[in-house]
Amino acid sequence: MRNLFRMVAPLFAASVVWAGIPPLERKLQHELLAPCCYREPLDRHMSQAAETMKAEIHAMVIAGKSEREIIGVYKARYGMRILGEPEGLAWWIGTCTPLLVLALGGGGLILVVRRWTRLSARA
Repeated sequence: MRNLFRMVAPLFAASVVWAGIPPLERKLQHELLAPCCYREPLDRHMSQAAETMKAEIHAMVIAGKSEREIIGVYKARYGMRILGEPEGLAWWIGTCTPLLVLALGGGGLILVVRRWTRLSARA
């Protein structure tokens, strides 16, 4: 029973802390990457730079700034790299390129298999 409490208590504490965060702040922490390594979103990263950025976001949300204004501040400071998901043309290229490569590869595979089956049927 004691081990179960040790496993569940941190999850409960985290959910209580997470529930106290305004939805806009939560969304921004999930969409923006930690500026120290650009590998994890703020809501999962535990570095001093991430904690500072979380505090700044909290202050801006409390001050009534919009999502676009807050993202604009960080894009101006760190560039497009701070975004967890690219915007505009970069999003289209990043999304469509793998799909296009997959379609072309699948089409090429179908052509090769058809040619092999025709050759084996003739033999």
